[in-house]
Amino acid sequence: MNQIDVDTIPLAPEQCVTGFGTTLIIAPHSDDESLGCGGVISLLRKYGQTVYILLLSDGTLSHPNSIEYPADKLRDLRENELLNAAEILGVPAENIIFCRYTDRSVPSVHHGEFEGAVENISKMIAMLQPQSIFVPWRRDPHPDHQAAFHLIDAAETSNAKIYEYPIWLKELGQDGDEPFAEESMPFRLNISSVLHQKQQAISQHRSQITNLISDDPEGFKLSKEMLNEFTVPYETFFISK
Repeated sequence: MNQIDVDTIPLAPEQCVTGFGTTLIIAPHSDDESLGCGGVISLLRKYGQTVYILLLSDGTLSHPNSIEYPADKLRDLRENELLNAAEILGVPAENIIFCRYTDRSVPSVHHGEFEGAVENISKMIAMLQPQSIFVPWRRDPHPDHQAAFHLIDAAETSNAKIYEYPIWLKELGQDGDEPFAEESMPFRLNISSVLHQKQQAISQHRSQITNLISDDPEGFKLSKEMLNEFTVPYETFFISK
């Protein structure tokens, strides 16, 4: 199989989002929506398209040992960070859905709750009627990201077009994780006109990018190198063949 060279993917103009219609963004964690899709979300709103965000996990394992932020308080913090980021991107609070699956245990194919989760998501999709769905790349190296793809792949998506977005692929990907030309068609979207909004949205996720939670030495924090990957004036997506 032939690996796709992401750096040679043609750049699509921002106006192409007018063809996406009502769009559903699947975010395994609060910050994935801004990192992977902040640009496309902002452009969709710029051109008057409706956007919904479905947050799958409760995010409570980013700082599992914090006394100041026990699980419930951390969950609320991260959900509020998403609400703040979404407001910057132009998505109203009533268009955000919280599933609250346990962090790192989003139901995947062999999970006991998988069929029930697929049924619930299928019902949400039937209600929202999105024409486009954005979900993490199928082999993005995080169990919740792969589970997110499996859920959408198994759900009744009513012929919505599926776009997959990478988060950890470049940072943590191993041989075989990357997309291949035989399975997906790549495209890059020019987000230069809304890059500032994307960066502002990312900055709202303070629990993940700053020392806001300082009492857990094992707590998660996005590195500067990782964040720099999301400062480019384009976003990359893959469309299944």
